[in-house]
Amino acid sequence: MSFIGVLLFLIAVISATKLKVPQITVIDPKVANPGDVLLIYGSGFGNEQHESFVEIGGLRITSSNCIEWSDNKIAITLPANVRDGLVYVVTQGGRSEPKIFTNKTAVPVKVISDPATSFPAIYNIEEKNQSVGGLLSIHGKNFGLMRNNSKVYFSFKDSESVQSVIQIYCENEDYEYWSDELIRVRVPDGASDGSIFVETEKGTSNNYPFILQSSIGKKTLLEKRTFVIDTSVELREVVADDDGLIFLRIPKPPVFASQPNVEVTLSSREPFIEEIAGTIVHQFDGEDIKVAIESEKTDSKTETFLPTANLNINHTFVVTTHAVSTDIKEHLVKPYSQGVLLSKMQQSSDSIYSLSKDEKIISLARSIIGKTTNPYTKAYLIYKYMVNNFAVLSELRSPDAPILDLIKTKRGDAYDFAMLYNGLLAACNVIVRPCAGILIDADSSAKSHWWCEFYVESFGWVPVDVALGAGLPFECFIKRTNIKDFYFGNLDAQHVTFSRDFNRLRPTVAYSKIVCQPKTYALQSIWEESSEKVKRYSSFWTTPNITGVY
Repeated sequence: MSFIGVLLFLIAVISATKLKVPQITVIDPKVANPGDVLLIYGSGFGNEQHESFVEIGGLRITSSNCIEWSDNKIAITLPANVRDGLVYVVTQGGRSEPKIFTNKTAVPVKVISDPATSFPAIYNIEEKNQSVGGLLSIHGKNFGLMRNNSKVYFSFKDSESVQSVIQIYCENEDYEYWSDELIRVRVPDGASDGSIFVETEKGTSNNYPFILQSSIGKKTLLEKRTFVIDTSVELREVVADDDGLIFLRIPKPPVFASQPNVEVTLSSREPFIEEIAGTIVHQFDGEDIKVAIESEKTDSKTETFLPTANLNINHTFVVTTHAVSTDIKEHLVKPYSQGVLLSKMQQSSDSIYSLSKDEKIISLARSIIGKTTNPYTKAYLIYKYMVNNFAVLSELRSPDAPILDLIKTKRGDAYDFAMLYNGLLAACNVIVRPCAGILIDADSSAKSHWWCEFYVESFGWVPVDVALGAGLPFECFIKRTNIKDFYFGNLDAQHVTFSRDFNRLRPTVAYSKIVCQPKTYALQSIWEESSEKVKRYSSFWTTPNITGVY
């Protein structure tokens, strides 16, 4: 063979190698710690790394972590910031099909130990008398080096359980520090005099007495309701390649003082992740889509028949709610301390607070509140202005209708009212967050609804429903005499909460297509997520349906 012939042969071999799509057959181990070596076996990786790379959970692994790279084997050292997720090998030939990797540090490990010596125990609590939001230091042993799913419980009493004390646990935002012998946690909203205890996977600690300071006012949980709620999602005419992936993020109602019990009693399909960041995650892969194929549709571009699938997900929630009543001594409310202001502002969503930076919002807020510095007074003055000057529409406007139209036209829907109230309070430095969920009428019909909560230091969150205060048609189980006054600082038991503030979620798959459902019963950034190999589908989310009231 001549020199030119040899050269052409080598060029053809190299070109063929570059065009070969990588394939992963197995990763070993599937569960590992940062710093461990991960082996990836397959084909089409290329004999040298060059511009190729490994991606894990959306994180591109740098070449400095690569120990070995050959056409059928890759060895990498897992970096400290590696996350759970899908593993890909990406070369000039394309992107491989994924394999699932789990970070071992996120997996609870069962350790056999003597329960008598491993149960958590509380020895002492600093600052035994604290108000809501105050910091407690809990000293003891066997709390665990990391919190994981462990919780601190406080007592709370409602008007229907005077003889018994119910426990509520702290939300994630309340925890400041956790170690095996010390926990620092803020007193949660809704706590009362009584006791606290620590619950870990090893067991429950002793009860330790706690006294709540409540000089500013009192929050009371009144009548209780339990609702059976059905939710459903339908995906229609799904067309995808064998390695296509679709993820659904189903909103799950949160647990807090006035919504103390949430149970998932039925799921039509086993979740991919039972709960993460306030959502239930369902995954559909190529095999799931193949099984669900019902018909063929003609592709308008190629005029070929494509198999299409229809997929359904249903959940049933049982949710207990309480009516909330607050009695606040307005003259005792002080401006926020710097620490509280910074802490709460950092926890709030940027997308919600962006409205408060609009010049029209700032100008209107200043004209309403005047020179007052009292957060409670500011919230009340803005509430009274809105219910007296704006008309609420019973029908929802389009999802892309500007919220600022409410200022111009003096008319808007419940979403507009809640978001404008949120923006006006934020513009005058009142800590506030929007809430979303469903409003259940006396005939058990439900509709998406939005309201707000603002924060009073040393007291907690105060509910406000501006749309109902402005006269949104609604029939309550218990007749109210003065609607305008009631819905500032009080809330009925017919509000079921799905979101408290905007829930900004992270994508599950890199380079995925994200779908959001605007102006609906939850505030979250991702509802649907599909990989590049999903060609098309349509989705239909129903408003939650009430099937039982107790």
